[in-house]
Amino acid sequence: MGGDRMRRMILLFLIVLMVSLVFAGEFRSIEAIKASGELRILQTENYWYPFYYLDEEGKLGGIDVELGKDIAAALGVKPVFIRAIATHETLATHLKEGEGDIILSYYSYSPSRASQVYISRDYLVQNLSLLINNQILQRIKNELDELTPEKLVESLNDPSISVLVMMGTVYEKIALELFPGAKIFSIGTTENLAGLLFEKNYDVFFMNDLWTETFLVKNPSLLIHYSIYRLPSEDQIVVGVNPANADLLEWINRFLDSDYNRTREYLNRYIDYELIAKLHREISAESRVKLLLEDPYRWIVLFLILLLAFLVVWSSQKKIKKKSENGKAPHWLLNIWTILFAMVLGFYSGGAFPDIVEGLSPLGELFFNYMLLCGLPILFCVVTLNILRLLMKSGGGGFLLKFLGVVLVFFVLGALIGIVVAMIVEPGTGVPKESQEALVVSMKATNPFEEVNVTTGSILWSLPTNMISNSIVRAFAENKTLAIVFFSIILAFAIKFVNDSKREAIIDSLETVGEIFIFLFRLSYYILPFGIFSLMLSQASVFTGDTSVMKSLIMLIGCQFLCFVVWFIFSTVLGAKLAKMSPLEYLGAIKKPTMLLFALMSSVAVIPEALHTSEQVEQFNDENQRGVLPLLVVMLQPHTVSLFAVVAIFNLQLLGRSLGPMDYMYIAISSIIAVIATIGVPSPLDLFTISMVVLPFNIPPTQAIFFMLPWMYTGRRLEVMGMMINNFAAVQLFRSKKPKENLSPAAKTLE
Repeated sequence: MGGDRMRRMILLFLIVLMVSLVFAGEFRSIEAIKASGELRILQTENYWYPFYYLDEEGKLGGIDVELGKDIAAALGVKPVFIRAIATHETLATHLKEGEGDIILSYYSYSPSRASQVYISRDYLVQNLSLLINNQILQRIKNELDELTPEKLVESLNDPSISVLVMMGTVYEKIALELFPGAKIFSIGTTENLAGLLFEKNYDVFFMNDLWTETFLVKNPSLLIHYSIYRLPSEDQIVVGVNPANADLLEWINRFLDSDYNRTREYLNRYIDYELIAKLHREISAESRVKLLLEDPYRWIVLFLILLLAFLVVWSSQKKIKKKSENGKAPHWLLNIWTILFAMVLGFYSGGAFPDIVEGLSPLGELFFNYMLLCGLPILFCVVTLNILRLLMKSGGGGFLLKFLGVVLVFFVLGALIGIVVAMIVEPGTGVPKESQEALVVSMKATNPFEEVNVTTGSILWSLPTNMISNSIVRAFAENKTLAIVFFSIILAFAIKFVNDSKREAIIDSLETVGEIFIFLFRLSYYILPFGIFSLMLSQASVFTGDTSVMKSLIMLIGCQFLCFVVWFIFSTVLGAKLAKMSPLEYLGAIKKPTMLLFALMSSVAVIPEALHTSEQVEQFNDENQRGVLPLLVVMLQPHTVSLFAVVAIFNLQLLGRSLGPMDYMYIAISSIIAVIATIGVPSPLDLFTISMVVLPFNIPPTQAIFFMLPWMYTGRRLEVMGMMINNFAAVQLFRSKKPKENLSPAAKTLE
């Protein structure tokens, strides 16, 4: 009996001892930490910028890392950061199992966490926040008399609303409590968060304000789609301590209350509060643009620009009049120098006299809308007639397929050249975040177009979806150029199978309608300088705050020139090889039509001289070549494909938008389709088809056109010269395999 009692006591003692040893291993006292020389700090496996992350050198840095080093230094030990394979919610388990001494991992207070571990006093207090899709937010504002946090949360608590949260965080639990009726989605890492929000798969991102604001500063182009809204609820960031280690908790609280706590210093080091403040600031028209020059210098420069414009235009008109056969010059408003100085004057006036921007900028929108009013019917008529003429040409569908195949190959090369040049040179990178924010604010204020949802999975499918409209009238009303082009092609195929008399009547009607709208469009030439002046006014705000955007514009023009050089070399080598001539002989043979196109900038006007060259040069004197050359002169414009691709990528780089393979593929395909839509359309209307390239990325077409204007009115002559070199290179592909012997002999080169 006594032996049994003794055995029970020994067994009980052993159990108590084992339990004591287990619990003793779960935490270390302050003395044990000092004796080991290390403070073990638990953090999640995923990084949370700017609290803990790897810097450019691959070293661990951030606010929590700096704070952890200070705590360790105060204890006289070294910090050891343990990256636990855990979420924030499971860090407490790792701490209680003795894997670390404290949790310092952007750790938010919650009642459930306080029941598992000791929670220190907060070292940072934030507010919960919502990053809301602008369209959703605007709809809610329209439905409410006054927007309050309570009403906003109530409106978002709807099955149609999708809320994105970070998995294993406090915010995941709070979102389930705040939005029980909404669809809650969780992701485990922030690495692809920007991409998910760019694709607009979710209506709301729920987090706290400081982290979300820092995230937006790094990704300012998200402001095009989203707005941040602070909630009154607080989010306290704390240190977690083992529940058996009350002494360490008391020590950490004293440290956080002392002057050794430099959290505020670290916040200012890692977070740009000035840029964050601008995320919430409503920028007035007066403060949006800084003056380029102060009085009286801005007036002096204005006078000098006007004087220079007058002298240059007057001199140009005088030269044109002297060279003209009838001794007359076109109206001075039609002079290319008038248009160039209107562009310069509009840009300068927008920066030097910002007060006039709000009053005169709408005139630019009216001009833009008038050109669309006349241009879309022209686009419809020209595309229909061009496709119909190709179908009706001898050889029918076979010739059409070969012709379109050649054109498509050149256009694909154009897209690739534009994309590669933009990727290598990166003209839009290096712009400060502040300038990116200002650009995004400007775009949000001036973008009149509805947002288009393009996701990684559907970006290519958006082409056929946007191509086929359920109403052609609606396509015209909503400026859906892609749908208009597709309908024109379908209509051309249908007209081909109509009997001859009706077909001729339809063709005559289309030609008449096209001529009417071309006449109306040409009337806009007289107000073209005023329209461009007004469009340029509002663009000055992009450049006056930071010269880096101006540098980017110069880089863009350099990219466009580089594209011309690549095309010039490629076309010369290809044309010379196919024609079995030296490059100099090839250029010499086509010199006259090339220079004529360079001077007139009219593909239609140069067709007679191009045909004359074809008849005089043996290598081009073939019936098929002479038949296809006029079509190539009008339709083959691979340079413009390169230009559209470069400008689209440049605009996305300016906004800090990272592009993936699907984005580049979409830009390539849409640039090709957009240029096909410009065939036969008078300049500068052809520029507006770039809308189908940039609108899916929510870039206003007017902004894309603005960045094309400097090249279009300076380098366009080089571009059209390159077009003629391309045309005579491509026409070699249509030479008969066995040319007729009765063709007239010709000189190998044209003197």
